[in-house]
Formats: sequence, C-alpha cells, structure tokens
Amino acid sequence: MRKFLNALCVFALVAGLSACAGNKSAEVPAATEECAGHKLPIAYVDTDSLILLYNYAQEQEQKLVDKIENDRANLNARVAKLAKRQEDFQRKVQNNAFLSQSSAEQQYNELMKEQERLQQEAALIDAENLQAQQAMLQEITNDIRSYIEEYNKTAGYEVILQKAATVYISNAYDITAEIAEGLNKKKPVSAEEK
Repeated sequence: MRKFLNALCVFALVAGLSACAGNKSAEVPAATEECAGHKLPIAYVDTDSLILLYNYAQEQEQKLVDKIENDRANLNARVAKLAKRQEDFQRKVQNNAFLSQSSAEQQYNELMKEQERLQQEAALIDAENLQAQQAMLQEITNDIRSYIEEYNKTAGYEVILQKAATVYISNAYDITAEIAEGLNKKKPVSAEEK
C-alpha cells in the first residue's frame, strides 16, 4: 500500500509539474490542485456520506432496524410472561400449594424447558438478523461498486478512491454527491417510503 501511495504521489507531482511547465512564476503549485485548468484523473467517494445520501441504503437499514426491534419486542413479551409464570411457581412453592412433589417438579421442568427454548430462539433471531445485516451491506456495497464502474465508463477517471483510504485529498476530487444522485435515480426507494 505504501508503494502505491508513493507511486501515486510521484505521478501526481510529475503530472502537476508537466501541466504547469509553461507557468513562469517562481511558485510551483501543489500537484493535487488544479493547475492551468488541468485536474488529475482521480476522484474519491466519501463512503460514510454516500451511505447517508443513498436513499435505498437508508430504506433497507430502516427495514432491518424495524425488524430487529419487532423481533426483540416479541421475544421480550414472551420472556416477561415466562418470568411471571416463574414468580407464580416460586410463590406456590413457598406456600406449599402443590399437591405433590412430582407435580412441583413437573412444572419446574416445564418452566426450565421454556426458558431454554426462549434462549435458543433469541440466539437464532440474533444470528438471522446478523446474517440479514451482512447480506444488506453486501448488496449495498455491490450496488455502489457496480454503479461506480458504470459511472466511470463515461467519467474516465484513472483512479477512484475511498476518502477514508487517503491522508489528504482536495475536495475538488469529491464525486460523492454525483454517485449518490446516480444511485438514487437508478434504484429509487419503494412507494411506501415516499
């Protein structure tokens, strides 16, 4: 990665100096800035901002959050019912309300099995939601990557970087808004979200 960055810096410097060769001033402009109307054939995308601007990504994230909250609420309601049954059982034990030891043991075993089922279900729901989140992120990543490749067929950049992968890059090379606009046109949100 360091070799790539060094090569990119050298390329930027050479390109900047070449473009400015006719410039007679003593000041040499930075290679990453526009020079005599020329701009390097690079761009960057701020992925965090892009995700926020990409309506489909926001819609999918909200759907997943709603599903997770619904799953959690349903499970919590069932856990609360079980807790109430366990409290009732404890009160019966303290008041010697069971006719026999075997009926108390039977009810205790049923409560323990129900608790174990709920724990297993909670783990399964968490695993399913994690898998759904990973699938959603993969779909959005693929959408973005695919659109950037399509976009670049006409834009003609040599390099399109993620902003997070750079130490510094001028805002003049930011194409995040253009990419977000294109993605939103290509994959609009569903009618229920509008």
